[in-house]
Amino acid sequence: MNRIFAICAIMAAVAVAATGEAYADDKYERVNTEWQAAVAAAIDSFPEGGGYYTGRNTNAQFRRTAWRQMNEAFGMDPTDSQPRLNVSAAVPSFDAMAIYLALLKSIQVWDGGDGRQDVPNLSWFSMKPFCGVTDVINNRGYTQADGEGLWGMAKANGPGIAVIVKELGAGFSFMGYRGAKTEAYREDKKERYLSDEEWVAAPVWPQARKGDFMKIFWNRNESGSDCGAIIGDNGKPGEEQECSTVAIFMGYDGDGNVMYWSSNDNAENPVNGGYGVAVCRRTDIQRVVFTRIMEPEKFADAKDWRASKVHKWLRELGGKRHGTGKELKKQCGID
Repeated sequence: MNRIFAICAIMAAVAVAATGEAYADDKYERVNTEWQAAVAAAIDSFPEGGGYYTGRNTNAQFRRTAWRQMNEAFGMDPTDSQPRLNVSAAVPSFDAMAIYLALLKSIQVWDGGDGRQDVPNLSWFSMKPFCGVTDVINNRGYTQADGEGLWGMAKANGPGIAVIVKELGAGFSFMGYRGAKTEAYREDKKERYLSDEEWVAAPVWPQARKGDFMKIFWNRNESGSDCGAIIGDNGKPGEEQECSTVAIFMGYDGDGNVMYWSSNDNAENPVNGGYGVAVCRRTDIQRVVFTRIMEPEKFADAKDWRASKVHKWLRELGGKRHGTGKELKKQCGID
């Protein structure tokens, strides 16, 4: 078993034994073990750290941008059957970049198993991130906006990975929501902000499995912000906007805290941020969407999703409007 998953498996086993929680639906027990192993191998191929930086210009701390390095990590010529994914080159980084590259690397690892090659080169061309850097495929230096193409969907506000998986029929998603603390953000008269005890015991937590993709909407209510109840950005200065992270779930520690892998910000010194496993309390999260890939072969259908194709809902979350919980469930295929 891969080194990071092995450590997390031990810690998760301790946590499950301590809580004794049971699963109400065997749907959440099912995993594609070959795919989960590919995710583990993909994560292990990334370097540790490397810095966290979202800017498009170099500065004194970062002589390279994450955007250029992401493009460099995805090496592919028109005649290649699949990309030469060199994730070690992808530093510095940020969370959406880390998770999208981890998804692509997982697909590549899985597609190399048992001599298969189910994902054709046309699908890889569609999955290529267009980062504003000129190369042999992106000869005009095109940049995909939020919601545009698969990379644009993955980096958009809202649960982009969950939407991609739903659109391709590659798996399923499920969600937990603590509720809005601010009455103005409640979508239903029955909605309420769960107590710490209720939220920690919510059924969504034991349903998750290592290797599930995550969209975390952060709980900032202790600071007076209810941004964890917000989906998207409506472009209006001074109003609450989405506060989130994308990650891969790694299990629970002995205290039941959430462990996740991503590129993690270090506000005090971004140079010390980057790839790695982080830990947070369940109460640090206000909404969470887990996405489990069950049929990775469906990524072959990515060939039908061109670089400029727009997902309207995800596009609108990037400065036009907020989304609703009902819309989120519909777009992610959540019952």
